[in-house]
Amino acid sequence: MRILVDKAGAGHRAIIVKVEPARCFVAYEGTDEKFDEWIELGRIRSTRKSEDAATAGPNAAGPVEIAQAATPLPDPLPRTLDLPRQIPGADLVEAWLEQLPRTKDNEAVRFNTAVLAAPKFKFGPTAGIATAKAPLQAVLLFAAAGRCRGFAALEDGVMLYRTDGAGGFARSGQLDLAALEKFPAEFIQSGDFNGDGETDLVVTGGPIAQVWFGSGDGSFVPSLAAYHAKLPLRSPAVGRFFSGSLPMGVAVIEGENTFRLLGVARSGVTAAGAPYEVKFDRIVCLVAGDFDGDKFTDLAISTESSGRSTGAWMYFNQRGATKPFLWPIGGKDDFARDLLAVDLDRDGRCDLVMTDSEVDRGERIRVVYGAAGRAGWEDPWELIGSEYGVGLGTASIVTGDFNADGRPDIGIAGRNGLRVYLGADYRRFGRNPVWPRLGHGDFPEQRAFLAADFDGDGRTDLLGYTPVFATGYNVVLNDSLANPPGALVPPPIKTKTPTQASTTVTTIKNLVANRTPGVPAIYHLASRAEPYGQHRYRIVVEVAVLADGVVQSVEGTCRYEGANTPLEEVKFVSKRQGDQIWFLEVILPRGRTYDFHVTAFDDQGRKSDSLRITVNP
Repeated sequence: MRILVDKAGAGHRAIIVKVEPARCFVAYEGTDEKFDEWIELGRIRSTRKSEDAATAGPNAAGPVEIAQAATPLPDPLPRTLDLPRQIPGADLVEAWLEQLPRTKDNEAVRFNTAVLAAPKFKFGPTAGIATAKAPLQAVLLFAAAGRCRGFAALEDGVMLYRTDGAGGFARSGQLDLAALEKFPAEFIQSGDFNGDGETDLVVTGGPIAQVWFGSGDGSFVPSLAAYHAKLPLRSPAVGRFFSGSLPMGVAVIEGENTFRLLGVARSGVTAAGAPYEVKFDRIVCLVAGDFDGDKFTDLAISTESSGRSTGAWMYFNQRGATKPFLWPIGGKDDFARDLLAVDLDRDGRCDLVMTDSEVDRGERIRVVYGAAGRAGWEDPWELIGSEYGVGLGTASIVTGDFNADGRPDIGIAGRNGLRVYLGADYRRFGRNPVWPRLGHGDFPEQRAFLAADFDGDGRTDLLGYTPVFATGYNVVLNDSLANPPGALVPPPIKTKTPTQASTTVTTIKNLVANRTPGVPAIYHLASRAEPYGQHRYRIVVEVAVLADGVVQSVEGTCRYEGANTPLEEVKFVSKRQGDQIWFLEVILPRGRTYDFHVTAFDDQGRKSDSLRITVNP
């Protein structure tokens, strides 16, 4: 619920976080406000229109006074949510997971809670890196071995910074932007176009896009020719869009409501086919990722019409065909603006993080999980999978393991510093933000973020630009306690009966009722054998794995009669297809009977009883 606070007569917007009989705790919106303040009820008024406006007269449609403690506030309202705040110096924080069921309409809202390690950081050896101008964008630079070499920042030109190996950075030079023909550089993105393991850069300025190829000595060489469009270019995204010897390319917004693909070679950057036009006024953001797991890069875009967001849309790459994108999928959503493609659940497919910073409605954060096949989403009929966060602004999105517990987290940089939504286990994130600590103080406000292991200790560190300080960039190294005593991730509230992912139907009965608590259990769902050449089968076995914790792996072997021996045994490949569904895959000679022996392991080291599955095509 949005409210107006009569603070010095300015009518500042804020969010109700906690309500007491005579006062409420609010978080202010706006770039220059201080957050988290107690305000008397008489000094605030709701901006939500009365639900009885149609019958209560014309005055009821205006702001509703809530100065009287006896006047109930509309429901739903977070008056019953006591937002957990991190205790300074604490090693543990409380994260909200699934909402507990309510038996009464007026019952307090409660959550299944996890106790997780608190994210903590410390200043690196180079706490401040001076810069004359705030960066518009920044991207990481990697060496051939996968080690972070530095970063490139779009300031007054493209500045290059190199790491010293201990977590510090220093400016090492800048790109020669003569190819942009005096247009100022506006967007930057990184990738590896020629497959040499070194980071290359693509920069757009006005209607021009140019690629600089990175080399082992840290220098960059431009392609011989840049791409020239008739309209301004925005939001370059790098990916494997094509088949053949030059699979890597660039997707870029051209003008307002079109985007196109660009091929990249040493000889130049060229258009690949006609542009794609959307039926909206404007494309706001474009990101690239393999959302369906076919090893080719897809695109997600956010759009708007008449200044209002019209949601997120997906264009699926059909393995580098002449017309590589097949269809867009629109979600039941009206807010997506900022997008980030990243594999959160570590299933080999990109997921999509979406945020918004609407002035009237505040911010929302949602996650959509990629899925196998052309549907592209875990549920093709419902775009939104989960929702986190409330109204503190978005400057940048970053992901990584910020509390060193082995699980990916989501970080949102913006007003009131960096807030983190901690990952609990597979596809479960805390819905309440946690503010990381920097030494013994609060984390400062940051406008731009990059996350990587800068000092080589295996932990996710951060680099950001702090407008409050004159030092410019700040490097902070991860100082979280990896396994603090007392950390606890509870099991999900409800254990769902698995739904088959394949079209081969096998009856599923009483899976949940027959489970032994505390021990993972495996259930056979379906099997199929597909011809794989003239003499072999591709055998796929679909199983459901239920556990009180999180299933980390499904392992085992497939035994069959060999050509020269009575029995041969090979390991199968297991792939997670959903929250509970796993596919077991092996390629073997035809004309055999195949015995699968399957065992599941959870995150507590517990293993299931071995399940034998016989497949006789």
